[in-house]
Amino acid sequence: MKRGYLLACLRLQLSWGYDNGAPHSRLPPLGWSSWVGLGRQWPGPGGQAPEFDFCDEVSVKLSVDAFHEVGLYDAGYRHFHLDDCWADHERNASGFLQADRQHFPNGMKPIVDYAHSKGLTFGLYTCAGTYTCVGRRPGSKGHFTQDAAVFAEWGVDVVKMDWCFSDGMEPEPTYTAFSKALNATGHPIHFNMCEWGKAAPWTWGPKVAQSWRATGDHVPLWQDTKKVIAERSQIPEADAGRPYAWNDMDMLETGNYRQAAHANGKTGNMTKEEYRTEVSMWAILASPLIITTPLLNCSKTDQIAANFTPGTCRPSITPLQRELLLNKEVISINQVDTPGGRLLKDFGAWMVYIRNLAEGSVAVALYNPSDAKVDARLDLSLLGWTSGTVARVRDLWAQQELPPAKDRFPTTGSLDLEAHATLLFRFDKQTSELVV
Repeated sequence: MKRGYLLACLRLQLSWGYDNGAPHSRLPPLGWSSWVGLGRQWPGPGGQAPEFDFCDEVSVKLSVDAFHEVGLYDAGYRHFHLDDCWADHERNASGFLQADRQHFPNGMKPIVDYAHSKGLTFGLYTCAGTYTCVGRRPGSKGHFTQDAAVFAEWGVDVVKMDWCFSDGMEPEPTYTAFSKALNATGHPIHFNMCEWGKAAPWTWGPKVAQSWRATGDHVPLWQDTKKVIAERSQIPEADAGRPYAWNDMDMLETGNYRQAAHANGKTGNMTKEEYRTEVSMWAILASPLIITTPLLNCSKTDQIAANFTPGTCRPSITPLQRELLLNKEVISINQVDTPGGRLLKDFGAWMVYIRNLAEGSVAVALYNPSDAKVDARLDLSLLGWTSGTVARVRDLWAQQELPPAKDRFPTTGSLDLEAHATLLFRFDKQTSELVV
C-alpha cells in the first residue's frame, strides 16, 4: 500500500470529514468554473451568448490571468475548474483519457502547471457513467484506476464526477470506489461528487469526498434559485456541513445575463435583489462558492473560431458581479470551520437562517421568498440568548455597523424585507450594560 494512501487513511480517522491533504478543502471551496464562462464568442455577432461547452488552451490561460485581474484572487478565491469541455471524444490507444487534441495540442499538464504557477488549485470534470453529460465525451465507467492515475500524473487538485449515463449504477458504492482509486495514486485530490442529492450524499459523503451536490442543477432564474434553497434547507442540522465535508448547492450564476453561455437553455434574468439572495444563502449555508461567468470580454472581435489571443480579449466582470462576489464580509461567513448554516425559524412569508461563527458571533439571514414585501424583526431569544442581552449588529452587505440591539432586532420598529430579498447580518453578543 502506498505511503500517500496510508496518510490519507490516518487523516480520515483524525479529522471531522474527508481530509486527504488536497489544497483548499478544509473550508467550502471558493473558485471559478468554465461551465458557462468560456466560448468562441463574447457576446459575439448579434449579441448571442458564447458557445456552450467550449474551452481551449489559450482561453483557459487567459482566464487564469483574468482570475487575478478581476479581483477574485484578492477576495480569497483559489479554485479554478474546467467542466465538461476539456476531454477528447475518444481515449488514447492505451485507454487513458486525453485532452481534446485540437483545443489542447500540448496536452493538459501544461495547463495545470500554468494554473499552479499563478497560485490556483486546478480541477477537472468527469462522469461516473459511460459518457459525460453535455459533450458525450468518455465517462469513467470501467476506467476508475486509469482515470485516477492520469489526473494524478497531470497534478490535478480537484475532480468533479457527474452522474449521467449511469444506468444500473448505485451512487454510494460507485463514488466510494472512485474515491479509493484517487487516494491510491498517492496524490491528494479534492473529490466533488455530483449525483444531484438523490441518494442523500450528506449521510455517507463525508467518508469519501470533501464536497457533494446536495441539490439539483442551478440556473439563474428566480424560481430555480428559490427551489435550490428549499432543497438545501431540508437537510438535517446534523448534516449541514463541517470541515472537509460540504453540501454543494451548485455553481453561482450571479450577474449572468446575455454575456454568459446559456446552460440548459436558460438565460439569466434575475434582479439585483434576487442575485444578492443567491450569494447570501449560498454563503450562510456553507456551500462551496464556485462562480461560473465569463472573465473575458472579447466583444470587439468576432470569435467565430478558436482564436482567442492576447489583445483581443480583456479581463472583465460586471459592476454588479464585483459588488456581490467580491464582498469579503459576506465571504467571511462562508469561510469558517463551524457547522454549516440552517433554517432557524419559518414565519411563513419569510424565514430566519443562522450560522454560528467563532467566539459567540452569529451570522443571520432574513430571507423573503414570497412575492410581496414583509415587515421583519428578530427576537434575540431565538438565538438562545437570555433576556437583557445586547448585541452589536453589522450589516454585511452595507459593510456598516448598525445601532446595538437589545432583546430584539431592530430594538424598535421593524425592517422592510423586499420580495425575493435577503438581509445579511453578523451579531456579536455583548453585555446588558452596553448603552443602547
